[in-house]
Formats: sequence, C-alpha cells, structure tokens
Amino acid sequence: MATVEGLRERKKRATREAIAAAAMELFMERGFDSVTVAEVAEAADVSEKTVFNYFPTKEELVFHGGVARRDELIALVRARPAGTSIVEPFRRWTLDHLDRVEGRPVKDTVAVPRLVMGSRTLRDRLFLAWEQEATLLAPVIAEQAGEDDLLVPTIVARTLAWTHRLVFRAAFTRMMAGESRRAVAADLRLKANQAYDALEHGLDRY
Repeated sequence: MATVEGLRERKKRATREAIAAAAMELFMERGFDSVTVAEVAEAADVSEKTVFNYFPTKEELVFHGGVARRDELIALVRARPAGTSIVEPFRRWTLDHLDRVEGRPVKDTVAVPRLVMGSRTLRDRLFLAWEQEATLLAPVIAEQAGEDDLLVPTIVARTLAWTHRLVFRAAFTRMMAGESRRAVAADLRLKANQAYDALEHGLDRY
C-alpha cells in the first residue's frame, strides 16, 4: 500500500510540475494576462478541470511556490532556539535565498519578477500574499515575545519581511541589468547582513 501511495504522489507531482511548466512557457512568451487557463490545459495535455484541481486560481500557476516558502519562514521563526533574536530566522531565510540566486540560472530567478512587473493582476495578488504573510507571522512573534497586543509584533514582522523582499528585489533588478549572479549574491550577502545587524540592536528584545 505504501508503494502504491508513493507512486500516486509522484504521478500527481509530475502532473503538477508539467502544468506549471507549460503555463510558465506560455506566460513568458505572451504575458500572464494574454494566456487563458484553457490554453494552459491544452499545452499541458490535460483538461481545464485538472488545471484547477492543482491550481485553484490562474495566479497560483505563477505563485504556487509562495505558500511553501511562507510556511518555511514561519517554521524557522517557531523553531528558533530560546534566547535567539527574532532577526536570526529572517537573516537565515535571506542568506539561503541568496545561495539559491547564486546557484540558479539567471533566467529562472528573474522569470516570475518579469511576469509580475508586466501584470497588475499579479502585482495585486502578490500584495495580498504579503498581507497574509504578515497576518500569520504577527501572532507567532507575539506569542514568542509574550505579548497580547499584535500592533508591535505586526510592525516587527513587516519590517523583517520587507528587509528580505528588498534584498530579493535588488538581486533580480541587478541581474536583469546584466550583473552576474555570483557578484550580485556576494555583494547582497554583505548588505543583507549589514541590514540585519542594524535591526538586531533595535529588536533584541524579541
């Protein structure tokens, strides 16, 4: 039974990956807003219903990895050792991301940002995801800090999350301009650490 379940899960993952790859190819060729879900289904050789079974909205064909990354961050915050600053899981998250930036082809790193820059629909969806992230992070930080009110933990969550986003934005912007991924990653590791070091002193209570 375990073997059958494993095969089923692998088949589902393969189907999901094939749909996402077909969608990205179409989106990169014609732009997000010009492609329909029906066209994605045809390119992936599945039904339109199958696409929606794996990706409930068209936007998730682009952002399908976002929930996993958000959950990874929340897990890092929850798992930080007692006495460790709240800054540290965010620092680790950013530095791990820069490792991926250095190790992946530039076209893979800038693919989604290019799509988002060209679509108001995707920008609106991304802003909503950032709001959801802050909504989930704030109570975790408040609980760990022993606070009942969420205002300051929400500010802390947003400050740290935006530090990461600005580093990522700098990375893909510079690579789009032609800088090498290794040079960008090396420079931004220094700058990210400088930013997190500065926040460390102000957020040491957390």
